[in-house]
Amino acid sequence: MASSPESPPQQDGPPAPPACNARPGPCAARHRRWSRDATRARQDARLQLRSCGHYARRSLGEVSRCMGLAQRRPRRFDESTTMPLRRSGLIAQRLHRSTASSLNAHRVGPNSNQRLLCKPLRSAFLYLSAMLQRLRRLLLGIILIVAASAVLVLTDKSGSRTAQNAARSAKSTRIAIIQLTNIAAFETGKAGLLAYLASVGYSAPNGCVIETFNASGDMATLAQICAQVGSSTHYDLVISLGTACTQSFVRTNTRCIPHVIGIVASPPAIGIPLGPYTEKSDRPACCAGFGTLQPIEQLFRILVACAPDAKRVGVVWNPAEPNSEVSVKLGRIACAQLGLELIEANGGNVSDVTHSAEAVLSSGVDAFWMLPDVQVSSAANIIIDRCNKAQVPAITNLPELGARGGAINIGADWATIGATTGLFAELLLRGVDATALPMENFTPAIITIDTNAVPKSWTLSQQLLESATEIYTAGKPPEIKKLAFPLAPESALVTLAALNQKRATTATPPAQLPAIALFTYNRTPNFEDCYAGFAAEWARLGYIDGKNCKMSLRDAQFDSGTLNTIASAIAEERPDVVVPFTTPALQASMRHITDTAIVFTLVSSGVVVGAGTSNTDHLPFVTGSQVTSDWDKMLEVARVAIPDLRRVGTIYSPGESNSVHFHALWKAKLAAAGIELVSVGADKPTEVPEAADALASMGIQAIMQISDNASSTGFRSITKAADRANIPVFGFSPTALHYGATIVVARDYRDVGRLAAQLVDRVLKGESPAKIPFVDPDTTVIAVNPERLTRFGITLTKSILDIAKIDGEKNEAAKETASDKTGVKKP
Repeated sequence: MASSPESPPQQDGPPAPPACNARPGPCAARHRRWSRDATRARQDARLQLRSCGHYARRSLGEVSRCMGLAQRRPRRFDESTTMPLRRSGLIAQRLHRSTASSLNAHRVGPNSNQRLLCKPLRSAFLYLSAMLQRLRRLLLGIILIVAASAVLVLTDKSGSRTAQNAARSAKSTRIAIIQLTNIAAFETGKAGLLAYLASVGYSAPNGCVIETFNASGDMATLAQICAQVGSSTHYDLVISLGTACTQSFVRTNTRCIPHVIGIVASPPAIGIPLGPYTEKSDRPACCAGFGTLQPIEQLFRILVACAPDAKRVGVVWNPAEPNSEVSVKLGRIACAQLGLELIEANGGNVSDVTHSAEAVLSSGVDAFWMLPDVQVSSAANIIIDRCNKAQVPAITNLPELGARGGAINIGADWATIGATTGLFAELLLRGVDATALPMENFTPAIITIDTNAVPKSWTLSQQLLESATEIYTAGKPPEIKKLAFPLAPESALVTLAALNQKRATTATPPAQLPAIALFTYNRTPNFEDCYAGFAAEWARLGYIDGKNCKMSLRDAQFDSGTLNTIASAIAEERPDVVVPFTTPALQASMRHITDTAIVFTLVSSGVVVGAGTSNTDHLPFVTGSQVTSDWDKMLEVARVAIPDLRRVGTIYSPGESNSVHFHALWKAKLAAAGIELVSVGADKPTEVPEAADALASMGIQAIMQISDNASSTGFRSITKAADRANIPVFGFSPTALHYGATIVVARDYRDVGRLAAQLVDRVLKGESPAKIPFVDPDTTVIAVNPERLTRFGITLTKSILDIAKIDGEKNEAAKETASDKTGVKKP
């Protein structure tokens, strides 16, 4: 019988490997058990090593804390480091004991004479012991570094320097300038701005920090810049150059940082109304500045004077730019008034502008108009090159293009505009409240001419050449003249003078002067005549603006919303007398003003608009001078001119009560005489050309045009349509003869203005408007154009010719208005 194998003795730790002579089955089982126990031993060893690492990290942390304490309290260095060092020694001892325990717990049995885990644990222990030994050697160096740091902390006087820097920062001024791109207008304006700020002490040597932000033409970048600056606490003032920058910063100026706007064509186009600040206004209380409305009408008048045969003008503009839209609207009105056709195209970027310009140039235009548009300015060189290839002259509102091929250029002097912006910045930095500065239009304009780009068929008048500031001619050096402009609007200059004199008020405080607020729906030719008469009579009565009265004039530019905003602003100002020109202006006045004297003028009938029931029974605060047409005299002259008169036509404006009133009176007068009146409606000047063509094709014998705002502005279109139909035009406006009328029977609009000035004088001297009846002019003016009388075969009697004024059509490049003579600023 075989005997069983002898059982192995009991032992601590994992079992020994099986003997070589053991049976295969039991040996394999014992081997698996041994492997499992060895794996568990290795896991326990890893846990012990992690614990050792944790203790080591704690020791290093205590040393770091000791160094920090030494830096903050160097005098207690020995006391504060003794205990942490002792704790480090205790931790090292615990580490040693823990490692030794791990080694003893994982020894193999004595019979095997093998130690499975002793060698790696001993290696770990030796490594940790060497690390602690190195730390002990470095301890002296660490102590010396900490001691040196403590000495530096005690001897450092950076705290006092920080206080000095804070005081200096409190005294310094930080200004942010934001611009969309680097076109010539912005760069020249910015140079003028910085030069002015430096001249009044706001420069780097004086502690002023000026930061410029340029979005490089990217609207998303511009929005980020404005949001960053608007929410910052670092800036004392922000200056935005351009319409897009102003519009974006107004939206993001959450901290109401004082804000000056510059190089903005039309503030109302971006929601900033003109006029003084009011509580109900949409203008931000921290915003000040001015508008730079370009002289667009003057440019087109120069074009007509130089090229009388010009019929079509092309333009490309960006609908996304409010300033561009405003400029195009003014251009449409000017073209309608002068009988020009405006060919338009749109472009949202430089590439689109270039392609659109090529399309417009290929449509047979006589001139290409470059308006103040950022994208058009950026593509200026390309557009002028295309114009040269198409042999079409470029006329622009960008005077800097005179040196780059623009034929005739009239626009703002950007350097002066920049200096004006700097003046407003100075006022706000010196403590002037932005709400104390009215928002006004201010455009010092210059003219530049490139004679090489002017077609030979055009004629440059001597007056135009003398008024030009820069003239470029091939083979000759440029002729450059310097013109003197007012630095800023009068209100800003007065405020600056008061600051410089260090007095709260001037010798004659403006508030004590009688204030007269004038405003109009639009500056039509009829308005210009009426205002000229008002200004002349005002001067004859002894009034001088700024000395013994304070007079302001505002223009709504055919915009009803702007008209109501102006009326509301005037109501807040509470002037002594309000003078509305035109019927819409009177209606707006009566809606907003009830406690200030109103003296209206250039109104067809005060009774019709609701100012009273008769000329003597009217609202107690309203009086004025009316313009009632001489219907009987016109009918008498017309029947002499056209003996078989049976059918005539007129254009009227259904949206204007004065036009509706005149139309009804004229229709009744003609009906009583057995004459039919054919009418076509047109509410805006841009609608007049189409209405005139339709009217001229209705088989009428003549156009007898009543007077209203739309037809007065677009009268040239009416006469051109009549010329195509070979019929004469009769006008009720004294200026109609200059725009192609054959016969004019009209009231003297200058006389109407003189009557209004006399009424204002009576009110200022204490007379109540309630006791002053509405007045009508008693003078009728007859004027004829001999050339047109001959053309249409009209013969007038000697009695009519004896009293008639002989005159003709006029094409004036630049007409001096009454406001230039009196010193009252244009809006």
